[in-house]
Amino acid sequence: MSTVKRKILYDDLIRQIRQFIAGTILFNQKIADQAGFRLTDVQCMNVLELLGPSTPKKLAEHTGLTTGGVTVMLDRLEKAGYVRRAPHPTDRRSILVSVNPKKVKAIHAQYDQVNRSTVALFSEFPEQELEAAAKFLARLNAVRIERGPL
Repeated sequence: MSTVKRKILYDDLIRQIRQFIAGTILFNQKIADQAGFRLTDVQCMNVLELLGPSTPKKLAEHTGLTTGGVTVMLDRLEKAGYVRRAPHPTDRRSILVSVNPKKVKAIHAQYDQVNRSTVALFSEFPEQELEAAAKFLARLNAVRIERGPL
């Protein structure tokens, strides 16, 4: 592949990634608005589901929020019943935060249609291309993680 063609492909990939990220953020904001939350609240629940039970400090590291900001957010989410705080089993000075799966189910329902459409799209691609896409996204996430939260 020529250098010029490769440059055009790189530019297109960057543009597609930017468009995907922007669309995802706006969609997530819509979900947060409908649920009466802030965007960071919904993303905190997502981070908790990805990481599993976590300390507020770990949540701060993965969200880019201050520990004080995480505390305020967790107060809001706990009051609404979406997260639970429990004593840390190995560190009595700390707590672990986890999502309440029953409450989060309502948030997940908002993503059902887009998830079904995504799975339908996956079915159009051969396994080798899906493996390449998964590898690409994993490496892209690794690069992004080096630069900041989650």
